[in-house]
Amino acid sequence: MKLDLLLKNIEVKNDISKFKNLDISSISVNAQNKMDNGLFFCYKGSHDGYTLIDEAISNGACAIVVDKIIDKNINQILVDDVRKCIGLVSKVFYGTENVKVIGITGTNGKTTTSFIIKSILETANKKVGVIGTNGIYFCDKFLPAKLTTPDPIDLHEIFSIMKKGKVDYIVMEVSAHAIYLEKIVGIDFVCKILTNVTQDHLDFFKNMKEYQDTKLSFFNKDDLMIINADDECGQILLKKYENAISYGIKNPSDAFCIEITKDCLSYVMNISDNVIKLKTHLYGLFNVYNALASAVCCYFLGIGIDDIKKGIENAKSVEGRFNVITHNNKKIIIDFAHTPDGLENVLKTARKITDGKLVCVFGCGGDRDKSKRAVMGAVAEKYADYSFVTSDNPRFEEPSKIIKQILEGFNKTNYYAVEDRTTAIKIAISSLKENDTLIICGKGGENYMDIKGEKLPYSDFEVVKNCIKDNLC
Repeated sequence: MKLDLLLKNIEVKNDISKFKNLDISSISVNAQNKMDNGLFFCYKGSHDGYTLIDEAISNGACAIVVDKIIDKNINQILVDDVRKCIGLVSKVFYGTENVKVIGITGTNGKTTTSFIIKSILETANKKVGVIGTNGIYFCDKFLPAKLTTPDPIDLHEIFSIMKKGKVDYIVMEVSAHAIYLEKIVGIDFVCKILTNVTQDHLDFFKNMKEYQDTKLSFFNKDDLMIINADDECGQILLKKYENAISYGIKNPSDAFCIEITKDCLSYVMNISDNVIKLKTHLYGLFNVYNALASAVCCYFLGIGIDDIKKGIENAKSVEGRFNVITHNNKKIIIDFAHTPDGLENVLKTARKITDGKLVCVFGCGGDRDKSKRAVMGAVAEKYADYSFVTSDNPRFEEPSKIIKQILEGFNKTNYYAVEDRTTAIKIAISSLKENDTLIICGKGGENYMDIKGEKLPYSDFEVVKNCIKDNLC
């Protein structure tokens, strides 16, 4: 592709007339990649791209995008913001201008909401792709994902593959990091959803305000916005944008639910005076919110009420999202909850379906927001009868130190500190009596434990399966 065509959406600050007709065969942010007449984006990220230019040239770069002209014998395109350019150029390079993308942002609920939307749209005979924490799904294919929201070049390549597969809609989780790092610049979202904003990622963001402001910056006045009216940030958006469509249970909303049963598996949904009586497979009030957001999104994209009803009722629990395993009159639940709000929500839901004691196994990730650790300890103490505090992706921190910080949130002694997660789960399962419930939180469907730079094989599901096999339950 000719360079000047590739840069059609970019404001270039220098004269590139002498090399604007260069044929560009590849684009990259990784100087180690082999490039055939490549365009290399040079910026400071985890590595300083300016120190890698010689390597990029040796690997085939014939032009670089920079925010300052440097003393190198290479064609240079000067721009104000290199990061912003990556998505805009990728969009042209991969021909993804006309894809229909639904973007979901929020602290909790993104993954489940994306799969409920998928279920509704597929019920309406639409081909759907999903990109998010659990991976990339389209046309009966699955690809693992390193990040909730892939980097722009990877993202548009995925869009391109889905477009060739005749996918009608792409449902995508949009992380706060992706917004902040301008990964989603250039994507034309047909709908944007806000699930909620609660404490998370304060290892990256300076404070909650910066985190909230980043989420809020995802939305603008021209969007089809589906906003949670029961969320603090949602209220800010609803006051700012008159065209925003609200959903909720507590506050007056354009769409709402009533007659919600104790287990939240049955309820009545009202969308613009269209009444839907639902019986679902998805436990918990948080899933009522997820289903409501999904239904409103699809309704305003033109999907019929019958398809919305069938799609929600056909939706199954996403792997690692409140998966209930029943054995010998005991329940074991595996969930991804890894924030204070998420932990509180799943514990409250588990309590409603528990006749005996409620036991919790959880930890906190290393090299992440330390301020939430004691808070999660306090939440576990409040809502569980007793807890096993253990490891959860300690990364480069010592698990014992993380556990100690979590235990600072406990005032009672209704906890056990067991560093090895497999051991903690085995002891917890062995402790269960008839009608008790064990909820294992934090890792969900992850199949690894991140320790000192290595992702070692590990699965909560496999540990539980082996415990049942060994008659521990």
